[in-house]
Amino acid sequence: MEKNNSYLPAAEGVLRGFIITVVLLLIFAVIMTFIDVSESVSSMFYLITTLLSIMYGAIYAVRKIKRRGWFIGILVTLLYLSILYIVSVISGNSAVIGTDRMLRFFLAVFVGALSGIIGINL
Repeated sequence: MEKNNSYLPAAEGVLRGFIITVVLLLIFAVIMTFIDVSESVSSMFYLITTLLSIMYGAIYAVRKIKRRGWFIGILVTLLYLSILYIVSVISGNSAVIGTDRMLRFFLAVFVGALSGIIGINL
């Protein structure tokens, strides 16, 4: 088996994760036009969307690279969250990182590492 030293699939995993995010957010936007959704439901949906996107991106990247599952999963997560944070700050949202955001960050990193481990074993 030939070793693949390129981490380009990690960037592809992040891109695919963002595609999943956009599709799910468009579906949620359509649902929100017909149904009044509470803030807690919206927050939960955004968290689930983020975690599903990270899972998909990490599993995709690890299956392409075929080694270092947990590391690639964390790498995809950090790239994904960094881009999401930058876009959030540019769009005018608060740059303050509170305990809620830190908990979400650690949950996302855990899910990314776990997805990388799962992806290497699929």
